Amino acid sequence: MHQALWEQLQEEASGFGVLSGNELLRIQRVKDKIVEQVIRQEEKRISLVDQFPRLWPQQPSPFTLSVIIQMAPTDQAKALQYCFDELQNILSEIRILAERNSLESSARLKSVEASMRFLTEGSGRQQATYSGSGELQHSGGKVSRTSV
Repeated sequence: MHQALWEQLQEEASGFGVLSGNELLRIQRVKDKIVEQVIRQEEKRISLVDQFPRLWPQQPSPFTLSVIIQMAPTDQAKALQYCFDELQNILSEIRILAERNSLESSARLKSVEASMRFLTEGSGRQQATYSGSGELQHSGGKVSRTSV
């Protein structure tokens, strides 16, 4: 799941300025679904870890994966450590990508907002229009009915 989220973030990052709004929305929906799956898995993990006191009565507190790795047989400990390291790496990459994408999205949003302000408010300049005779005239953005 984490790998799938990373891939969606990569697609989003490489698509800024290229992908349509619909494609970016599709990517966002996929990311949302993946995050929901991760949350459900995390809830299952917490439930499992909560059962450990019955299985391992002499557990140290707090009971973390690092503690489990130390207490597990060597082969299992190595496998768990590998999984833990891989998870930490992918989570770090996800954080970095998500932060970059957030900054890129914010910059693009500010650009769109500035463009919208310019188009709706103008920049204090008078807009050029044409009179009924076809001559260029400067009016405050309004065209009188008589000149049309």
